[in-house]
Amino acid sequence: MVKKKEFVIFFLLFLLGMFFIYAYNGVTKAKLDIFERIEKHQITQISSVLDNIQKDIFKSYDIKNSQDLKSFFIQEEIREKYEHILSMMLTSDVKYSYVLYRDDNNKFRFLLDASKIDKANFNQKFDVDSYRYNAVYNLKEPQIIKQNNIENLYITYLYPIIKNGEVIGVFNIDFTTNIQSIILNSIKPIETFFTVLAIFVILFMGMTLMQIFHYFMTRKKIFTDPLTKTFNRNYLEEALPLLNLSHYSLAMIDLDKFKIINDTYGHKAGDYVLIQTGKILKNSIRDSDILIRYGGEEFLLLINNRTNAKSNIDICEKIRKAISKEQFFYDGHEIIVTLSIGFHKHPSLEKNLQEAIKIADKMLYVAKKSGRNRVISYDEIGNATDISSSEDISFVKEALDEDRVICFYQPIYDYKNSKIFKYEALVRIVTKDNKIVSPFAFLPHIKETNMHYKLTQRILLIVFERFKNNQKLVSININFSDLMNPDIEETIVKNLKTNPHLASRVTFEILESDEIDDVALFKKKINLLHSLKAKVSIDDFGSGYSNFKTIIDIEANFLKIDGSLIKNIDTSIKDFKVVKSIIHFAQQSNMQTIAEFVHSREVYEKLLMLDVDFMQGYYIAEPKATLVEVDELF
Repeated sequence: MVKKKEFVIFFLLFLLGMFFIYAYNGVTKAKLDIFERIEKHQITQISSVLDNIQKDIFKSYDIKNSQDLKSFFIQEEIREKYEHILSMMLTSDVKYSYVLYRDDNNKFRFLLDASKIDKANFNQKFDVDSYRYNAVYNLKEPQIIKQNNIENLYITYLYPIIKNGEVIGVFNIDFTTNIQSIILNSIKPIETFFTVLAIFVILFMGMTLMQIFHYFMTRKKIFTDPLTKTFNRNYLEEALPLLNLSHYSLAMIDLDKFKIINDTYGHKAGDYVLIQTGKILKNSIRDSDILIRYGGEEFLLLINNRTNAKSNIDICEKIRKAISKEQFFYDGHEIIVTLSIGFHKHPSLEKNLQEAIKIADKMLYVAKKSGRNRVISYDEIGNATDISSSEDISFVKEALDEDRVICFYQPIYDYKNSKIFKYEALVRIVTKDNKIVSPFAFLPHIKETNMHYKLTQRILLIVFERFKNNQKLVSININFSDLMNPDIEETIVKNLKTNPHLASRVTFEILESDEIDDVALFKKKINLLHSLKAKVSIDDFGSGYSNFKTIIDIEANFLKIDGSLIKNIDTSIKDFKVVKSIIHFAQQSNMQTIAEFVHSREVYEKLLMLDVDFMQGYYIAEPKATLVEVDELF
């Protein structure tokens, strides 16, 4: 992992690189400045000499034009004289010295050549390769030609011979690169030194950049969920120390019935739904919000409350509606997708983020229990006891160790015979200060943990002990996962085999909405209960995707109709019709029906019309630690 030191090293290398570039440029500028000064000095000296030679020529002979100049130099003795004068200029810095003129055909020809070797003849043609030779005639000014070290030449200096305002000839002086070579050889080690250092700095900068780039790419991979491309829990742990909870609201988002999607259409379909859900969620939030895939089909959303004044719960509702309206098609099948959201408006009021998440998770649980596809806010619930008294695994463990787990019992009423048919055992925990805590406060946090199995086992023992020596019937809630636990199975088998009279009075209520991976194994466990002479009830029927064939095959004795359908039966025609259909199905399948959540006289009377077999709810009697008698009902 890249730490701050890598960024510091890169910054220092960058500054060092800039220094070397600056130093290299300084050396280069100094070199060019020296060359310029030498060039200027050489040209000044040569110009002075050439000017004197020109004066001497005009003084010795009356020359008016280029023909006169040609006639002047055609004389061999004169040509030798001036070749000798020009040859004196030939040094280690001057390689060639000659005089040219332009003929009537604009061709340049030699008038004299002071060279020691490879000497040109008089009037020999001179092939020029630069426009500056003509520029001397046109501009009537000296011209300098940079030779780029061609044949060891540095520059060619063209000095015009002017008479009566016209150029009649040109002095051509070629300077060598000797002095420049000496300077270059002196400066080159310094240039090489800075060049090598710059290369090393650039290499180290490149390596550091690659490491930083690799860090960010790795960081992105580590902090990004590969399926939904949202942040993952690693990001949450990294960002947590920098997170100011007072700037955020918090929402726990969970896809409804996601396991059924996997089981029905396959895991690839489940992945497709998660990918599309991730896209919709990201499109529904703002750049300032933080979306994290918290696990499986669950997302954590931190909603920035400083962006605008609009209530953040509206964003949750926007998300919920967007998902419910979206059409999910996979492999020719339309998949209905909804989600439930638990919302906490002020997570900063909690001790830490994990405590805030627990509360939002409880709201999510309420949303699920209330029928799914909805948003439940902690503020909406207020300070209800079940919400505010959130407890965790350690709370349950301590209660088990200190024997503070008890059961309340709610009567199930047989209205046809005006008597109590049986009781449902409901777990409670007594706090150290003698307050009663309902299961809503602790069960969601221990689901499918070892502590949940221990709690179930304790409940079984409490109920078996309470009912073994009386004639009353009792129902016990149990999850499918509980039936898979060998310790719980042993407890059930041991107690019911040793007391067959008790076994015939016990009903095990199994959630219809429980996710059952292995139907064959499920049937096997139900058959075991039947073999012990116990009865089986399908709890919360109508809250999930009911597999009617499985329910018929397991030969359940009772169907307990989910409270979300019962509670509004007096006002909702749709719920009334659904309950009527369930009762009809149960009658045709030789099962008795129990309606829970009978909370008012109106609901009670509607159920009388539907000929349900049994009822329970607060209108009839609240759960109590004692067994309620008939005269205490209503």
